[in-house]
Amino acid sequence: MKTQSKKQKPKEKLDLELNYGEKPFVPFEADILATEDFVRVHRSRPLSPEHGLMVAVLEVALADHQRCWKVRDKKSMERFADAQAWILESNSDWIFSFVNCCEALGIEPDYLRQGLLRWKQGKRTQLVKVRAIQQKNQPKRMRQAA
Repeated sequence: MKTQSKKQKPKEKLDLELNYGEKPFVPFEADILATEDFVRVHRSRPLSPEHGLMVAVLEVALADHQRCWKVRDKKSMERFADAQAWILESNSDWIFSFVNCCEALGIEPDYLRQGLLRWKQGKRTQLVKVRAIQQKNQPKRMRQAA
C-alpha cells in the first residue's frame, strides 16, 4: 500500500469579525458613538411615556408661542402669555418645567429660548416692513382718512 502524500490546503481562517453595516463591530470597545450613529441608534428607539408627554408639552407650548404672538383676541393672548411664561421660567423644581423637558430630551434650553426670541424679532421686523409697504401703496385720500 502506498500512501499518497496529499498536500492539504491550508484551512481558510474563519471570519469571526462581526460587522455592523460597513464598520467592524468590536463587542468590548468603549462606548463612543459618532454623531450619525447616535442619531441612528437613539432616535430610532421609542420614547418612554414620560418622554412622550414631555415632547407633547413642549410642542404645544412652542406652537402656542409661534401661533399666538401677534393675535389680539383674549384667548390667544392668554395662550401666548402662558407659553412665554413657561418658556422663560428658569425654575426647574417642577418635573415638567421647560428646563427639565428640554434637558430630558437632549435640547439646550437657553439655545432654544434664544432661537425663539430671534424668530419673534424677525417676525416683528417683517411685520413692520409689510405695514410700511402697505401704507406707502395706499392712495393719498385713504392715508389722510386714517
